[in-house]
Amino acid sequence: MTRLAWQRAGATGQRRHLPAVVLLHGWAGQGADWERAGWTVGLAAAGLDVLVCDLPGHAASAGVAVPADAAPAAWTADVIRGDLDRLHVKRAAVVAYGDSCPVAGHLAVRAPRTFLRAVFVACDDQVGYPQGAEAAAALRDPRATVWRVGAADLVRRARSDPRHDRDVLARWLLETAWPAAPRLAALATPVLLAVGADDRHRARAPRLAALFPDARLVTVPGDERTVLHAPALIDAVGAFLTDEPEPRVPAR
Repeated sequence: MTRLAWQRAGATGQRRHLPAVVLLHGWAGQGADWERAGWTVGLAAAGLDVLVCDLPGHAASAGVAVPADAAPAAWTADVIRGDLDRLHVKRAAVVAYGDSCPVAGHLAVRAPRTFLRAVFVACDDQVGYPQGAEAAAALRDPRATVWRVGAADLVRRARSDPRHDRDVLARWLLETAWPAAPRLAALATPVLLAVGADDRHRARAPRLAALFPDARLVTVPGDERTVLHAPALIDAVGAFLTDEPEPRVPAR
């Protein structure tokens, strides 16, 4: 039995030479967000085996709490690796959105032989929100006063699904971190980084792309909220995941 709640789509019997695709939703979201945005259908139509989870503290995985002494992103990466072993998935690509992008980064550096490609959507080299601390305090204490609009929006999002564990979501806001830059720089994994034309991450996205030896950056219509629904992005990611590298010619 897996620790997280998972859904599977696509044809596992087709194009077996391609890795499975693991989709990671953003903060205060859920795995179903990918289906609503057209990703599961689009990637399955490309012949990919698509695996979607609810992250710890979220939706159907709300009962999975991050240990007090663990870093949320790194610990979650280890849980996902364990679940994939139980699902008999040996080769995968990962597509992450927003605040789950550091989780994908930890997957890539901890299991480079398993995760053959990585896609980061709507993120940059920094993590968190300017009003994240204020929102986290309000999630932990309903009596706390929320003064700023950005913090109030984060609290509203966290409360939108009564299944969410608000304490875990508060920790995601405060403690999520990318792997160390030297570990990202040591990756040979091909990386696709995508941002919206009006995305708040667009200005710093090149800094994240520069941390990877093999990364390309694409811009599609939308902002950090709507970019996930851009058909052009789904098509671009599908092409990236199904693009097979040319075979190497042995040296003579």
